This record gives sequence, C-alpha cells and structure tokens, in this order.
Amino acid sequence: MPTWSRRRWESIVLAMIAIASVLPLRYFVEAPTWFFLEMACLVLSGTLTECLLVGTFLPKRWEKMSLLSALVLATCPAAFAFLSRAIGSPIAFEISLLTTFGTTALAVALVCKSQRLRSLSLVVSGFLVLFTASISDSPYAAGFPILWMLGCVWHLIANHWERLDLAMPDAVERSWSLRPTVLVLTFVVLAGGTYLVKGRFNASNRLSLGIMPTSGGNKWSDPAARSGVGSGEAAIAAKNHAESFGAVDSELFLESTESSLFDMASDSLGDPIKPKSWESRQAIGDENVIQMHSKAAKSQKGSSAFSTDRMPPKKHQHFSDATDASVVQWDGPTGIRLAMHRYDQFDGREWTQSAEPKNQTVVRRDIYEEPWFFDRTMTKRLDQAADQITVGLLKVIRLNSQRIPAPMLTAGVHIKDVERGDFFGVAEDGSLLMPGREKIPDTTVIHIASIQLTEDEILANLQPAPIQIADDYQNARLSTYVKDWVNPSSSPLDQLQSVITRLRTDFTFQRAGEAAASSLEDFLNNKQGGDHLFATTVAMMARELGFPSRLVTGFYVRPDSFDLAAGHARVLPQDVHVWAEIRLEDGRWFEVEATPSYVQPHYQPSLWLRAKKFLRANWLRLVIGLAVVLVVWRTYRVWVDWVLHGIWSASKPLKPRMKLRLAMAIIECRANIAGFSRPPGQSQRKWLEELVQADRPLLAAVQQFTNLADALVFGDAAPLTTPNTPDVVYLLNVRKITALMKDSST
Repeated sequence: MPTWSRRRWESIVLAMIAIASVLPLRYFVEAPTWFFLEMACLVLSGTLTECLLVGTFLPKRWEKMSLLSALVLATCPAAFAFLSRAIGSPIAFEISLLTTFGTTALAVALVCKSQRLRSLSLVVSGFLVLFTASISDSPYAAGFPILWMLGCVWHLIANHWERLDLAMPDAVERSWSLRPTVLVLTFVVLAGGTYLVKGRFNASNRLSLGIMPTSGGNKWSDPAARSGVGSGEAAIAAKNHAESFGAVDSELFLESTESSLFDMASDSLGDPIKPKSWESRQAIGDENVIQMHSKAAKSQKGSSAFSTDRMPPKKHQHFSDATDASVVQWDGPTGIRLAMHRYDQFDGREWTQSAEPKNQTVVRRDIYEEPWFFDRTMTKRLDQAADQITVGLLKVIRLNSQRIPAPMLTAGVHIKDVERGDFFGVAEDGSLLMPGREKIPDTTVIHIASIQLTEDEILANLQPAPIQIADDYQNARLSTYVKDWVNPSSSPLDQLQSVITRLRTDFTFQRAGEAAASSLEDFLNNKQGGDHLFATTVAMMARELGFPSRLVTGFYVRPDSFDLAAGHARVLPQDVHVWAEIRLEDGRWFEVEATPSYVQPHYQPSLWLRAKKFLRANWLRLVIGLAVVLVVWRTYRVWVDWVLHGIWSASKPLKPRMKLRLAMAIIECRANIAGFSRPPGQSQRKWLEELVQADRPLLAAVQQFTNLADALVFGDAAPLTTPNTPDVVYLLNVRKITALMKDSST
C-alpha cells in the first residue's frame, strides 16, 4: 500500500474511533429513531465521499463532488440537532457539537491530501476521544482512548520507519516484532495508568476555575461537575434544572401560603403573604431576590397614561397547578434506593422500630465556604473515605414528609442559604429529617452526600453476631430454606448472596394490583408476593445466618427515569419500594435487594479482589491455557515450520514471480526463527550461499535456485523449479538452518 494511502486510512480509522466514543453518551438518552437516522446519514455520506474520490462505483469525473458530500458528513449532526428540536424530540446541542468534531475529523481525513491537514484530523479526533472519556460516567469509557492511542502509536511507528528508510536505507534493520511489542507495552502502560488515576481527581482545584469539562463548580455543589457537557452548563444557567433553584427562584415560593424555610420582605414583592401555619424560618436578605422572577407589589402605582387594551389578569401560580406527578426529582446515579423509614423488629405481621423516638443533633462543617450538616456518627469516615463520597441533588415536589429521602450511608446534607443547624436532625433509625415541621417545603433542593461502600469493606466487616432484639420472629420454613440454600463453609457474604440469588430466581414478584400473598406464610408457600415480602424474607433469613438486619421503605430511582432535557430523574408515587439492610461489624448498614426486576446495589471491588475472584473461578482454565502456551512456546519452531511448509505446498497455482517472492519470504522467516537473519544490504544470493557453504550438495542446489531466480527476474519467465532442480524451500527448514549454523560456528 502506498505511504499516502496508509496514512490516509489510519487517520480515517482513528476518526471513526473518535465518533464511536461519543455514541455511548447518546444511545441511551435519545430517541432511537432519530439516533439511527443520523447514524445512517453519516454512513451514507461517508461512503459516498469515498466512492466519489476513488471512483469505485461512480465516474472519476465526479471527484469534485466529494467535497460537497464531505461537507454534508461534517454538518450532519448539527442539522439533526436543529431538526429534532423542531419536531419536539430534542438532542442536546453539546453532544451534537462533540459528534460534529468527530465527523469533521473524518471528513478531513477522507478528502484532504495534505499531511498537515491530515495531522489536524488526528489532533481533533484525539481531543474528542479524551474529552468524551473524561465526561463519561461509564467505567469502560477509558477503552476508547486506549484503543485510539494504540492506533496512533502504530501510525507514529510506521512514519518513523519510512523516514529512516529514506534517510539511511543501508543502515535500517526492520524487526517484525517491534510494532507488536511497542503496542503491547503501550497498552500495559495505558491500562495501568487508567487504573491508578481512576477516581483520584474528584477534588481537583484546577476544575473550580470554570475550565471545561465541568463548567465550574465541584462535586459538593454541583453533581454535573463530574460529567461536564450535557448538564454542566445547565447547572449554572438553566432555570428548569434542579441545580439552578435557589432559595427564592419560584413563583410558588412567592405566592404560596404554606410555610417555607425563609422569611423575606422586599419592596419589589410587596407585603408578604401570611402563611397558614408558622414554622421555624431563617431570615434572608433582599439581595437573594432574582429580579427576573420578581413580582410587582400588590398596590400598583398610578400612571400618566391609560391604555384601552385591557389584558386579563395573570393567573397566580399555585402548587396544585403543577402538571408533574413526581414526588421528588433526583439528580444523581439512577438504579438506587432513597430511604425514608427503617424498622428493626418483626412480630410475624408488622415491622416496628425498637429504639425510642428521639432526634440527634447534627454537626456543621463548611465545605467550599458552604455550610454542610453531618450525622455525628459519620463524621469520622468523611476524611477516611474522601474519594468515596457521592453528592446528589434532591428536589422536593410533593413529598408531604419531614424525612429526607436519601441513599445508603448518607453522611450529610446542604440547602442553599440555610445556615441553621437546628433545621436538621437524625431520627432514631438513622434517617435524616427536618424536625419541627409538618413537611419539607415544596421546591426545596437538598444536596445529599453519601459514602460509597466497597465489596472489600463488606467482606472484611460482615461477620455473624448475636441478634439483640426482643421477641424476634421465628419461622421453621425460613430455617429449612437457609440450610438448603447456603453452604456453611463459604464466606459470610457468599452465604448471604446465595439466599438473595435463590429468592430472585425461585420466587415471583407480584406488582400492586395483582392477587399478591397477604402474609409471609403465603409467600413461602406460593413463592410469589410483593416487594415487602421479599425484603422481609431476606431480612429474617439474614438473621438466621447471624447477621443483624432491618427493613427499609422509601423510593426506587428507576434506571430509565432520567430525563436528559430536564437534567434529573423523576420519582413517581408508584416508585415506592421496600428493601432490607444488613449491619456490618463496624456499625454501618448496607443494602440488599432480593426483589426481582430491581437492580441490585453495586459494591465496587478492588483490583486485587477482582483478580482473586477471577483466579478462583477460572484456575483450571488458566492452568490448561498456561500449559498450552508453554508447549506452543517450546515447540514454536516446529509448528511454525509446519505452517510455512503448508503455505508453500499450497502455492503451486501461483505465478512464478509471486512464487519466488513467497519462497524467499519463507526462507528468511525460517532463518529469523533459527537466529540467523539476513544482514541489511546483503544480497539474497550471497546470504544464501554463506548460509549453506558448509553443505556442498545443498550449496549446489542453492546456486541452481538463485540462477533460476535471476533468470526469472531479469530474463525469461522460466519456472522457479525444474524436475532436475531440488526444491530449496523444502530443504532449508528450521532444523536444517540450525544445523548449518552449528557447523559453521565449529
């Protein structure tokens, strides 16, 4: 392949990798019809551009039309973004811009013949791959940069050899193993570096300067700062996103008669409306009013003009007018559970909380000059697990409760402009709440910080312990199931996981409205029931194994509930869910999900733990594979020689010149394996004669072979071998070359 063609195709492939890196960000959040239409348009325009350039299917005179086709390819994502918005199926402009970067790089790689422009295509595609990996939440996003860098390394090595060939043709020695070796080393370095830096830059101060991809902010104030484009700028500028709601940013706050968190008076607002009930409030200054949302005072001033165009009065906004059926809106990871109530005592029918009702106070800690309020029992773990903290945003819509729906191991909360610690408390069951209120005010946005738990921590701290709860419920059927399902010699976590797996596979989940089991006995007999029975069963079975457990009620954030345009997930009344928690030795509780159709909690294992699991599950395959590799490595000279022998045997139909090239390639390959490569600049005739000079009969055969080869190349098109000429390719196998080397050395 010509040099320019190789460089062109390498830049095309790298640009296609860059486009592919954007697709995972789009596929799960866009309308499938528009997504596939846009991809089809890209494929068609790219194929048409290539056909116009090389004249594969179309006349060569149409080559100039390739520029128009390349322009369509480059602008296709932007056109689809505007078109989709026009018909009500929006595609995020930021994501379309990223795709446009990739299509532009591909168009440049297709049509440009200048090496400088082709290098520009490489720079653009490289930027796109790295940027999309940095804003992606997927743990596999680093695969695209690694793949792109491997391709780029191959590209650079090829260019390096070409420059050396042109500069020093007699001094360059090629090695077939150089490129694969460099690629393998590059992959090891990239993969190792990716693992080492994974999750270690959450608190980077450089990103707080407003440099992309975070659009400013930090994970404590804006979850979008972790993922940047798509929601980063929306967190700052978009009115309808949960992140942008401040203390006073809503007509509902200004006109509602319900109690709020703040007490404010403003000339632009007029006299404050008196609430029906009075609860604790915090004074807030006039500077917090967002003027674009301000209302005129009730008593409007007179005017020197009077218009006959009388407009009907603007309807006042009330919360009952809202069309969104959400209970809360959640901006954070989906497929999780938001807990509200916990119960630790079961009498066979009802769950209750054994601890006496009391509210513990919280501890204030300022983070990025913002007040946060933490559970006292969790403050010690904040500094120990700084890289395991996740912050989500909860916007209350119509919750009607003083408790805060929060993920597992929630450590603290923050509400913009709220500095009073008595606004928050910790209930007897460990749940965060706002005491002294009938409910959390509507449209309140709460930042929630939770600590992620790893599988290694669970393995280290999950041990059987005495159940210290009076009147604990006992059931013979539960004990029988546990004995049948659990291997006593396995680890505590494996025992618990065995119970969960059997419940999720052998039992059937019945949704609300179906004829579900009415008691735990019915559930165990019929093996079907609601999520509360699954949670109760796994909690009681955990106690049979010696693990303290409790029941949890709250909301389930469905994986498909995230709305990209709105920037949050909608949690509906039907998303009420019940699950269980198990206590560790250090006092922490972790979730277990036994109900089918609900995503189980994911506890990230360390690399060492994943390696041990892999070895334990695949040790036999690894031993067999290692044995095969050792045998192949020890006998590679034999089987490579067999393969080359088969290739030569199948070459009889080839033309003489092609057969000559194949013969020399096979002989040189065998010599390389034997450790006797042809020196750079030495002719093949001289090299072969030096190789076989210790064997006189073979030397004569080689001379006949080279004479026929010279005649074939420079004279008549004679066959490579004749009936009287020995077949040198058969004679010069790896074993023979090795023996000749030993003879020449002695």
